Amino acid sequence: MRVGVGITGASGTIYAERLLVRLLGAGERVESVAVVFSRNGRAVAQHERPAFFGWLDEQVRAGRIVEYRNDDFFTPPASGSAGYDAWVVVPCSMGMAGRIAGGVSDDLLSRAADVMLKENSPRRPRTLILCPRETPLSLVHLRNLTALCEAGAIVLPAMPAFYSAPQTLEEAVDTVVERILAHLGLLPTGYVGWQE
Repeated sequence: MRVGVGITGASGTIYAERLLVRLLGAGERVESVAVVFSRNGRAVAQHERPAFFGWLDEQVRAGRIVEYRNDDFFTPPASGSAGYDAWVVVPCSMGMAGRIAGGVSDDLLSRAADVMLKENSPRRPRTLILCPRETPLSLVHLRNLTALCEAGAIVLPAMPAFYSAPQTLEEAVDTVVERILAHLGLLPTGYVGWQE
């Protein structure tokens, strides 16, 4: 499976960080991992999780993750023929959700999401997961998220579950990350569902 992760300027970089760690730990089930930061994504991530960049740079140097510039349309994520199986936008800002819902592909991340929607078919399923991290939601937000669902995206809000009694911030974040992995068909060993 080829997976891309988009990181926008919404608060919640830890969700992307924890997802990337889990994708790299999925072994042969994940063939490649790509990352794209939105215009504001890198600045917010630097503010929230500065140590994340040291780890990310190590993975890029080791060839475990490919990072693409958001202004470079001459890269594989911009083309349906590149064969990505899924893109996860986490955290997903309402601005990015609105651009994707409106078909405005003005940067690589919104284009990669658009590719997932347009290339999705029963013969070759493509998955787009958007993890909004915003509250409260305005009517504009709700309409954009509805349009995205109608277009085939999975809207998976970054809302931790508490029935597994998480004891740390990371454990709470992982309840969302594990839902993402489940929708990617990468359900991890030890996943605790309702009343399990």
